[in-house]
Parts: sequence; structure tokens; C-alpha cells
Amino acid sequence: MKKPVLSRLFCLLFCAGLLFPTKTVFAQAGDEALDALVQVMGEVEDPSFQLDILKGMSEGLKGRRNVTMPKGWEALEAKLAKSPNADVRRIAQSLALIFGSKNALAGLRAKLADSKAPVSERKAALAALISAKDPELAKALKALLNDKSLRSQALSGLASYQDADIPTAVLKVYPDLNTAEKRVALSTLASRATFARPLLKAVEAKAVSSKDLSADIVRQLRDLKQNDIDETVAKVWGMIRDSPADKLKEIEKYTKLIQAKTKRKPDLAHGRALFARACQQCHKLYGVGGLVGPDITGSNRSELSYILHNILDPNAEIPNDYRTSTIDTTDDRVITGIITRQDSRTLTVVTQNETLTLPRGDVAFVQQSSMSMMPEGLLATFTDNDARDMIAYLRHKTQVPMQALQENLDSFFDGETLNGWSGNPDLWSVENGEIVGKSAGLKKNEWLVGPLELGDFKLSLQVKLVGNKGNSGIQFRSKARPTGAVDGYQADIGKGWWGKLYEEHGRALLWKQSGEKHVKPGDWNRYEIVAKGSKVQSFINGQPCVDLDDPPGARRGIIAFQLHSGGPTEVRFKDIEVELLD
Repeated sequence: MKKPVLSRLFCLLFCAGLLFPTKTVFAQAGDEALDALVQVMGEVEDPSFQLDILKGMSEGLKGRRNVTMPKGWEALEAKLAKSPNADVRRIAQSLALIFGSKNALAGLRAKLADSKAPVSERKAALAALISAKDPELAKALKALLNDKSLRSQALSGLASYQDADIPTAVLKVYPDLNTAEKRVALSTLASRATFARPLLKAVEAKAVSSKDLSADIVRQLRDLKQNDIDETVAKVWGMIRDSPADKLKEIEKYTKLIQAKTKRKPDLAHGRALFARACQQCHKLYGVGGLVGPDITGSNRSELSYILHNILDPNAEIPNDYRTSTIDTTDDRVITGIITRQDSRTLTVVTQNETLTLPRGDVAFVQQSSMSMMPEGLLATFTDNDARDMIAYLRHKTQVPMQALQENLDSFFDGETLNGWSGNPDLWSVENGEIVGKSAGLKKNEWLVGPLELGDFKLSLQVKLVGNKGNSGIQFRSKARPTGAVDGYQADIGKGWWGKLYEEHGRALLWKQSGEKHVKPGDWNRYEIVAKGSKVQSFINGQPCVDLDDPPGARRGIIAFQLHSGGPTEVRFKDIEVELLD
């Protein structure tokens, strides 16, 4: 067997983790193994083979910086930069940055600054620069706080820098952030004492609501171990009761609250919104959420005492896998999370918002805590009704839509995936930011059901019924059945039906006049739906269609897209905007 073939076989086994576990490949084999990998990639032209090796190298070097450049890398870097495979070019450039390549650094900076470049490429460039801790990146990150597509990533990246202007920059944009972005912003501001003090001044001045300081952020602030910060936290947020007697009193209080008979029924949709804000970043429920904590879908949630004990006394019983550690870095950052992996070169920690792989040289001190990853005081900022709603949602046996709030509207459609939506994946997909429904013919109607429950709102979107063939519709203020069928209002789409209003599985046709004359057949058409109180209106390309006052109609419900039974249909939706109306 020729030497190159042996090298390739070694390389494949190496990257597949069959010679060494993937995560510890370079720790065990040493960086000299990189020379062999670079040599083999220089001998082959197959992009898929190169990609396999690059992925193995990238995984093995995750979290490391300033690794000695392998022999032959400069020539290989130039070669891979011309690869027809975009992933090969991207990963090679990121690795080049780890090896100290000035060309890679300049290229990634240029890519990040190019507002016309694809968002995915700019995100990849930003991730590489953050990982490399580019000394010039702090200025760019502050500027990116005004770029919605990169804002969350920029907020997270700022935690790595000591720049004194960072708190001012973050607090300036804070009122415009959505719920997820606020969580990342607060985590960044709570990561350093020099950031935390301006944050707490903003809370005292009511520029940031004390209710935004969730229990995990409060714990992060206290982990800074600064007396003045602890005193301010106690002033603006309150104290956590630590004794077993206090915990029992708290459990008794909420047991009575939940069991009390009231005229107001728990609002499950609002409860889900509260869960998303306070718990979902760590816990998965009905397939949605994070993996920092255990999946609670199959837990004993129906039992009130089980729920309350776990929420109010999370440190009573702590599996070892969920014990937190506090990590002090050499540049005065404090990170609280679960250490999932560590060796002589890197340490990996999972926090409430992200997974970080830190070079050992950045770690000054590590202390494992006897505390659970789930913080105490979770209900401290909740009203009584909030507590009733979230606990009712947690005890509910099936998933429900989430109440649409200003803070979570961005979760309606992320422009890239159907996360949160439910429907047949063989019929529904996302292509170039468009939601696409496509069938060769259906025996029954099918729907793609959105994640939010809306009351008064305005929905605006572009819709294209390809070839103006088949039939579709936009459900609103509707209700999804367990079978996948949807009941409720439908703004119709289809030849002979454009602009009409139908009530699916209800009163049938409610508005008979057609909006056909306003339609560009087979092309994109702007469809707008306005629902406020009992009044429903719709517009196609700016022209009025439905104008109905309907007191018997539903006042809240989900939005869904329909594929009607019958022959082949392809319908596309894009530029989707939802506005809540007062």
C-alpha cells in the first residue's frame, strides 16, 4: 500500500475518533499530529474528504488559541481558500485564525464588516473572531448591537472584553431588545463587577425593570462576591430565604394560592410565555427548550407538591450532573455553569445561555458549588396570577400555544427554520426565508400551525400561490385540534376565493365578496389582516377586502397556513410581520 493511502486511512480513523476519542484527539496525540493531517489534505483534491478532516481538527482544537502553525499550512490555506465547498473555506479560515494567520484575521474582519455578505457567513466570521478573542473586536461588537441579525451574538461576545464602555452601549439598546436578547444582555452585564454596577444603577433608576432580573441573573450577580453589589441586589430584588423552615412556609403559601378557588381561570398561554422567559433556556418541555437541565416532559408534573418543591427548593436533591461551578477567569470575568468536560488544555462549561470552551490559560480559579443549576427565588418577581398561570401550564397534560407578547414576537418565525411550528414536514419547509407549502395532491386539508396565540393584531405578509393553482388560506384567531386540524377564521387564497373570509369547521363563508381584482395571479401579493375587538379587516395589495364586525367570533387564537385538499398546490409566504394592537 502506498504511503499516501496509509496516511489517508490514518487520517480517516483519526478524525472519526476510532484511534482516539474525538474530544481528546489532540490532547493525547499532541499537536504534531496536525502536521500529518495537513500533509494528507495537501495530497487530495476531494472537498468532502478535506471537510471530514477539517471538522475533526476544528472539534479537537475548540476553545484553543495561538496553536503552533502546522508544517505546510500556509500553502494548504491558500489552496483551501479556493475550494468549491463553502464549508471547507469557512472551517479552514477559522482554523487558520487559531494558527495565528494574519490573512485569516484580515479576511474574517472584512467578512464581518461586509453588510452585503450572507448573514450565515457573517455569523461564522463573528464566532471565529470571538473564539480567537480578536483584540480589535470589542469596537465592532458595540457597533453590531444595532444589527438585528447579529445582535444576540454580539451581546454574548462582549462578555469576553473588559472595555469600560460596554455597559453603556448595552444599556442604550436594552429597551429595544426582545426577551432572548435581554437575557443575553443581562448575562453579559452580570459577568463582571465593572459591568454589574452600571446595570444595578439602571435598575435603581428604573431604566431596567427589576422583574427582568431573573433568579439565575441574581445568582450570577451574587457570584461576583462584591459586598456593594450584594447590598444593591438585596435592595432592588430582595433576599432569598435559605432555611428549611422558610422553604416550607414558601411551599405552603403557594400551595394555598394555587388551590384557592377564584373566578379567574389560569391562562395557560400566558403561563407558557412565563415558562419561556424563566425556564425554557434550561429545560425542555414538549420538545421545546434547552438541555442544561433535565427534560421535564415526562416528570411528575401533575402533582402540585412535586412542582412546588422543585421550584422553591431546587437544592434539596441535586444530581451530580446538575451541580454548578463558578469559574473566575484571568481577566476578571465570572462564569456560572455546569462543567461538562475538561482536560489539560481546555474547559467546557454550559451556562444558562451558551456553551463555552475556555483555554486553560484563561481560567484562574474553579469552585464547584453545592447548589443546583436551577436557581432559587424563581417566583420572587411573579404576581399571584403569574404564579397560577405558569404552574397551571407546567401541570397541563398537552402543549398549548404561547401568548404573544411584545417581547416574544420575534419567536413567531425566525426566517430560517420552522422551530415552534407544527405540521407535516413532508409538506412544509423553509427556503430562502420563505415558508413553503407544497403537495402533489391531498385527500384532506393540512395546516402549518404557528407557536403564538394572538388577540388584537395586524399580520402583514407576501403570499404567492404558484401558478394560481390550488387553494390555500391564512388561519387566524383559530384553534388547533389534537388531530392537526384547525378551526376558526380563514383569510382565503385561491382562484375564485382570494379575499373572502371563511370560518373553518364553523359558520363557513362569512364574507362572500371576492378580492380577485386586486390580485396579481401567480405572483407575490401583499396580504394584510387586522383583528381588533370584534372587527376583522383584510387587504390585498393595499386594497380593502373584508370589513366585518363579528361579535360571535373568537377574540384570541393561533395563526396557521393551509394547504387545501385537491390537486397539486404550491404556496409561499415571506416578509412576515406581526404587530400587536393595543
